[in-house]
Amino acid sequence: MTSKVLLIMLDGCRPDALQQAHTPHLDSLWQTGAITWNARSVMPSVTLPAHNSIFRGVSPQQHGVGADNVFKPSALAFPSLFDLASLAAKHTAMFYSWSQLRDLHGIGSLKMSFCREAEYGKDNDTPVARAAAEYLVTEQPDFCFLYLGDIDISGHLYSWMSPEYIAAIEANDGAVGWVLERLEQAGLRQHYTLIVHADHGGHDTDHGTDRPEDMTIPWFINGPRVKPGYVIQGEVRLMDTCATIAHLLEIERPAIWEGQPVVEALL
Repeated sequence: MTSKVLLIMLDGCRPDALQQAHTPHLDSLWQTGAITWNARSVMPSVTLPAHNSIFRGVSPQQHGVGADNVFKPSALAFPSLFDLASLAAKHTAMFYSWSQLRDLHGIGSLKMSFCREAEYGKDNDTPVARAAAEYLVTEQPDFCFLYLGDIDISGHLYSWMSPEYIAAIEANDGAVGWVLERLEQAGLRQHYTLIVHADHGGHDTDHGTDRPEDMTIPWFINGPRVKPGYVIQGEVRLMDTCATIAHLLEIERPAIWEGQPVVEALL
């Protein structure tokens, strides 16, 4: 059975921080789904190269987007999950707060693209999550990407693992909770498989190195086809996300993609 998929990105969220924070909604997802606390980011462990690996299925050394966080046309050689989903007649949507992510898809590959540019020191994620929740309920897209960026912003402003950084994770939990509540109210929760993870971690007020604090991320999945209460034993990398989503959407994976579906987590 094909599952609809909601991918939620917790930008810059370290696994030890998620374990420390009070996050009842996120906890409910990993506790009743499948999780690894030791998934791996890419080098450089920076947002734009990481996201191109997440959506284009190859490492930064292949797609060419680097630590400067500037998109490179070389990445277009690798098909994006959004483009493949659109070609397969899937309804796709993206809700985000950092406009540099606009190149994760080709022209015409999204039915809905919603960007509310983030401002440092403000709650950017709640309004983006609320917009995504309403769209999910009214339009029921086959694949929706929800990017939440305030955790990363708080890390840069106050440092990773600071009280402010932990508070940002807890605020994101509230935003995710709103989405879950709306799906439940609409009777749609069991129609969606949710994948939640970070793109990288961080240390002090920065990231981008191969230090464990930067490279280790939480990755979890929850849905009707997912093993409940399962700890993933195998290695999970960012490139595995698009392969897993393609598997759930029953879209053929390009041979050029490096990632593999995390079938270990699935029933």
